Amino acid sequence: MVFNVFLLLIVPIKAYGKKDAINIFTTLGSNQDVGILGLIGGVFFDEIKKRLYITDSSNCRILSYDSEFNYLSALHPKDDLKNPTSILRVIDGKFLVVDPAKRSIVVIDVAQKLINLLDLSGVPDSAAFNPGRMAIDSDGNIYITDRANNRILIFNSNLKFNKEVIKDSKIRFNDIKVDRQGYIYTLSTVEGIARKYDKSGKKILEFGSRGKGRDKFSFPVSLAVDNQGLIYIVDQHKNKILVFDRKGKFLFNFSRTGWIEGCLATPSYIFINSSDTIFVVDRDNSRVSIFK
Repeated sequence: MVFNVFLLLIVPIKAYGKKDAINIFTTLGSNQDVGILGLIGGVFFDEIKKRLYITDSSNCRILSYDSEFNYLSALHPKDDLKNPTSILRVIDGKFLVVDPAKRSIVVIDVAQKLINLLDLSGVPDSAAFNPGRMAIDSDGNIYITDRANNRILIFNSNLKFNKEVIKDSKIRFNDIKVDRQGYIYTLSTVEGIARKYDKSGKKILEFGSRGKGRDKFSFPVSLAVDNQGLIYIVDQHKNKILVFDRKGKFLFNFSRTGWIEGCLATPSYIFINSSDTIFVVDRDNSRVSIFK
């Protein structure tokens, strides 16, 4: 029995419908160094420092790992973070962290030991601002979903408001990513629709629908794009990652429900770095699953 369980633990998680397998590389969760890892809010890989950052919402801290995913340290800024979720590390080294409890974005300057809120000067209807997810482009511009106003705001690399690039009262933007060419990708959970926009905010692609088929969404919550332009979408209820080509055609899916390494239980977020390493927040297993 023990031998059979061991075999189960090392079986690769194949991508169904794809020639080559996408395999689990490792998982990051609770251990002696980290302690108990609670609800994970967000993940970001810093391409400059080659560091992985994870927000531990339950313990109000930011965990850092090196390029080999070895634990480095924890940033726990006392009472300045209540419920950290989406995270970015911008060009000048500051951290931006969405704090839903404050309906704001916290700016952490570790070098200067300063913590402030993002300056919303010039943002229309800033009084109702309610940030959701964030993304950053190759020029250091920050894209923020505003759940209260159904829009996407852009701040420049100096963290100053630039413009409102997309606004649609009928769309709830649940996630956002920006690829190397500057195309903007959004996901609407309620609609079960992913969209792609150019830099000006013009929609150039829309795909997806809710249903029971392999190419349909049950409850999509997050998306990411790899170097080939493939679009990965996390379906929280299916506990799978669905992958589409650059035209929105379904290609394959991977993972399955479970607790063993490589399986997922209520996944909530996905991030893909420049080397196409896939990071998935495995919420109910309190870990980050890393696929390659």
